[in-house]
Amino acid sequence: MKTLLWLIYEALSICFIGIAVLLFPIRIVYKRLTSNNSPKNSLWIGIPIITLALKAKAETLLGTNAKSLVYDTYFITNNFDYNLKGWVSIPIIGKLTSLVTFLWICLWSDRIHMYMDRGALLSRKPLQSDFRELLIYRLLGISIFFWTYGADVRSSQTTKNLGEPNCCTECSSIGKACICDEQTRIQHLVKLKKYATAIFSMGDMIEYTPGSRNDLFFWPLDLFGANAEKYEPIYPRRISTETIRIVHAPNHRAYKGTHFLIEAVKRLTDKGVPLELILVEKVPNEQALEIYRSADIIFDQCLIGFHGYFALEGMAMGKPVMCYIRKPQEYLIHPEECPIINTHINTLEQDIYQLVGDRDRLHEIGIKSRQYVEKYFTMDAFAKRLKQAYEDLGISV
Repeated sequence: MKTLLWLIYEALSICFIGIAVLLFPIRIVYKRLTSNNSPKNSLWIGIPIITLALKAKAETLLGTNAKSLVYDTYFITNNFDYNLKGWVSIPIIGKLTSLVTFLWICLWSDRIHMYMDRGALLSRKPLQSDFRELLIYRLLGISIFFWTYGADVRSSQTTKNLGEPNCCTECSSIGKACICDEQTRIQHLVKLKKYATAIFSMGDMIEYTPGSRNDLFFWPLDLFGANAEKYEPIYPRRISTETIRIVHAPNHRAYKGTHFLIEAVKRLTDKGVPLELILVEKVPNEQALEIYRSADIIFDQCLIGFHGYFALEGMAMGKPVMCYIRKPQEYLIHPEECPIINTHINTLEQDIYQLVGDRDRLHEIGIKSRQYVEKYFTMDAFAKRLKQAYEDLGISV
């Protein structure tokens, strides 16, 4: 049955792609009629991670009509401009949603932002785009920007070449969680470059995207918007007799080295060190943030080699963050100012022990963490970097 449905979808895809080509003169007329003093239409589409919507919102600060669109949502957030989950979930005809969305993009968009693994059209190949879709966008004059999030670019050979520990160290989802196969990654990247206006990468992801632009650091936080109170800083207290609380959000335990943290904390508590470990799993973002506020220390990961968005949220709330950063000088924005406590699986227990005994240091790191995020990861800060990238590429905002 699934094979039949895919065959039907494939046949319809060909029809809709043909229709998209026929839309070219209509698109020209539409764009000319709406071009006078009208902002550029920019669509952000892809997997439903929270930063997708935030990047779109940040782009609106440049005067662009930017929208975010997803076909599904995770438990973390559903805060997107267009959430088509209800339509996509309709049996049999649900797949038509992507085809209609594709035609709308062809008519409406001036530029489209997507992750490296898919666009509007569905693909039977996991973590790979439909290149016919990209070809149509280019023919219609739509700028195509690719962004990375991790699984869409990581392959096992390149990962292992980085040294231990790494994403593959404890992974049990080979061929499922990431691209994994080296040749598949390389071939896919070569094809994407043919259609890309630009590819943006950061952190450890730059290891997999040679030729990408790596200075946008595209995980903004809405620190000063309508919901600014959710990131109100609560710094670790200098003087307290309470147990030190470490908070960790192991949504992907195999990639974050969760068990190393659990074991290190247990060894320390067995020695009488006043520690408490809180694990936050499968919790909506708003609820998770409430727990983060209670932390004295935020632990991000000790395998990947780069911090996640969770670390930035913790820093925004004035929390010291522990994380393994493999190449600080290459992976971080202004590394000389970054207060992340760079830990390693071999030194994790010792690093935690030293922090527990120095509450003054925890407080000071918390203050520096908030300052760092305010300086480099606000919506405004990201919007300025995006504007600079557009200008460098000769693209009007």
